[in-house]
Amino acid sequence: MPTERTISTDVPGIIERALAHPLKPGELGAVMARAGAGKTACLTYIALEYLLRGEPVLHVCIDVLPDKIKVWYHEMLKNMIGAIPGTDLAKIQHRMEPQRFILAYLHQTFTPEKLESSLKNLREQAGFNPVMVILDGLDFDNTSSYMIEELQAFAQRHGVSLWMSARTHRHRSDVNERGVPYPFNECDGLFQSILVLEPTSDAVRVRVLKDSGVYHPGDRGLILNPQTYLVTA
Repeated sequence: MPTERTISTDVPGIIERALAHPLKPGELGAVMARAGAGKTACLTYIALEYLLRGEPVLHVCIDVLPDKIKVWYHEMLKNMIGAIPGTDLAKIQHRMEPQRFILAYLHQTFTPEKLESSLKNLREQAGFNPVMVILDGLDFDNTSSYMIEELQAFAQRHGVSLWMSARTHRHRSDVNERGVPYPFNECDGLFQSILVLEPTSDAVRVRVLKDSGVYHPGDRGLILNPQTYLVTA
């Protein structure tokens, strides 16, 4: 039987279908795609997989208002479980709210040190202890690999897994010998898992570049609906 904090659904998850194992505390994961391909939706979906199990999530967004992120969560949750008979969507949202906290930064103001300070305040003042952190919207065109090392150290110090998004570009053909494109082609070793979203006219394919430290583990056949970003059957 599920616990009071756990919400039982039959909705297949991205982590469950794409990866052999979810990220462990202290590990980094990345969702890479071109602009408008669904990185935020994909990260929200991953966050909801944790939240529906009663596991707290800290969602950090760059240059986006928190209210917009809340709309993403509401719409994604409605798509995930709204059609399940007997589901009380409002009740589930109410139960999940204390398990999620959203922090917003302007790009030029974000630093791992500020994130560390914010998490410390959340723990001390609100008793909020996330097991996973989402970092969405960081501009890696203007971010050094040193910051990624700092984020990895942050995840290890606080015992959280950390998923982040990264924008790829048509005009950047930089790809390393392991098949990892810019902007992570020179720092892919810092990531335990890397997913790439590849939209087509009627679907979004999720290609697994790295899973549990293994590059190109094989095609998992993971397809997302381009309207809802839910995993298709």
